[in-house]
Amino acid sequence: MAPKKGYYDLPGGFADWGESLEAALRREIKEEINIDIGDPRYFASFPSPYLYKKVTYFTTDTFFICKPINPELMRPNREIAEIAIVRPHEIDLKRIAFKSTRQALLKYREKIVK
Repeated sequence: MAPKKGYYDLPGGFADWGESLEAALRREIKEEINIDIGDPRYFASFPSPYLYKKVTYFTTDTFFICKPINPELMRPNREIAEIAIVRPHEIDLKRIAFKSTRQALLKYREKIVK
């Protein structure tokens, strides 16, 4: 079963060896929801323990602000149940899959959205 199935999350994943965070962001968004993005702007990062096969890895989740270039092409890949576009203040924080994403959303609400 997929981790946190039924909860909200943002497109993302791991950077490959030798890949910049920006390149990983572009690749993951393209793979997961089939769109391209303009120049991403760093927003925040948060520590995020990641349990995989009984081993905890200490990772850092990095968040960017970006705009879609071709939103009309947006569609989920087979690993994504659906795409929901929701205003930041309308998102139920209890429905966010991971702590780091909740932290980023809270910071976004405080700093960006008035």
